[in-house]
Amino acid sequence: MSAPVGNEQKAEPNLTPLLDLVLQLVMFFMLVANFVMDQVNETIKLPTAIEAKALDKTVDAYVILNVNPQGKVLLGRSEDANVLEGPVQIKQHMANVFAVDKARTKPADWEKEKGRSVIILRAHKDCTYKMVHDVMQACRDAGYKDIQLRALKSDQ
Repeated sequence: MSAPVGNEQKAEPNLTPLLDLVLQLVMFFMLVANFVMDQVNETIKLPTAIEAKALDKTVDAYVILNVNPQGKVLLGRSEDANVLEGPVQIKQHMANVFAVDKARTKPADWEKEKGRSVIILRAHKDCTYKMVHDVMQACRDAGYKDIQLRALKSDQ
């Protein structure tokens, strides 16, 4: 009968912390993707443009406005979108957003316009110029100066 020589134990790595970390990263990216998608309405078919640019990654705060073919502003996804009808409702909503922007920003940054959100306007390709202009004018009347239009890049 021979006795075991030394301490023979199996050395297996503990993968639990690694799996926890991976799971947390997956959940984080799922949440971040959902927050962005909550503002984008799938029913809006964007127009095409030759010189379309990608969204600026340095922009911290932005507000996405979706304009449907009837000229109404949809806030959120198609199933549960809040609808703003007419320039008066749009201007009132944007004034409220502007007030929140101003309250959350330092006065020095506000004067340099660093605290103001960028308005991203996603207008349906069947919208008339007047519809888009009315929404842009309501945003300008509320105090916003940086308004960007979204379009799909065409191959031409």
